[in-house]
Amino acid sequence: MHDAGPPDEHEPLADEDLAARTARGDLAAFTQLYDRYARRIHAWSAHVLGTGRAEDAMQEIFLRLWQHAGQFDGARGTFVTWFTAIARHHLVHVLRQDGIRRRVAVAAEIAGVLEHASAATPGPDETVGQREEGAALARALRLLPEEQRQVLVLAYFAGLSQTQIADQLAIPLGTVKKRVRLGMGKLRGTLAPRVARAAE
Repeated sequence: MHDAGPPDEHEPLADEDLAARTARGDLAAFTQLYDRYARRIHAWSAHVLGTGRAEDAMQEIFLRLWQHAGQFDGARGTFVTWFTAIARHHLVHVLRQDGIRRRVAVAAEIAGVLEHASAATPGPDETVGQREEGAALARALRLLPEEQRQVLVLAYFAGLSQTQIADQLAIPLGTVKKRVRLGMGKLRGTLAPRVARAAE
């Protein structure tokens, strides 16, 4: 009977062991994880974001692995479950940012329309009253300081929350709230006489 002998030094390490080594800054271990999962993550990214953006997403996901490998806890689950959650979180974040960017772009178009609303000709289904109301709103918005007009358009035409506006403009949430409050106050002050006349 032959002894089993020492374990094969070239036997592949488990993902969990590689993650632990990666957390200690072992580039070779990280490279092995990259080789094992790159194709899977790239395919998933391409499915969610499209082929053109898959490479950037994959690189960002693996960067997060390198930076946060120390947070993996094998007692709470497998490496693949943990890493899949990282990938999913990043892809969802990208999709959410895409949605915000699209809404911001629409808001910018709306702001441009409002800027020239008073010079536009009425549409076939637009009443004189609607035409006058639109022109009054456009004039009132033009009277606002740019920073107040910007947050109101993002809030009421793009539908962003105040927190999202703060993230989008890279300003404190308190600043957004103040600008909304001041802008709405000025709008009410400007439009109040017109509302009062309409109620008579």
